[in-house]
Amino acid sequence: MAKNVVDLNASRDKAEHKRKEKKFEALQKRFEKALPTEEQDPKKKLLNIFKKK
Repeated sequence: MAKNVVDLNASRDKAEHKRKEKKFEALQKRFEKALPTEEQDPKKKLLNIFKKK
């Protein structure tokens, strides 16, 4: 006999992942506003931030 089983942990994990993505995007936008750059490549952007001027 098959019963319907709902995995609550999977739903919680998905919701938590979505929240983390939203926080990350917000943090990314704040960072971009603080240090605007013309560079499109994320790796180069990061390198440019830490290079001595």
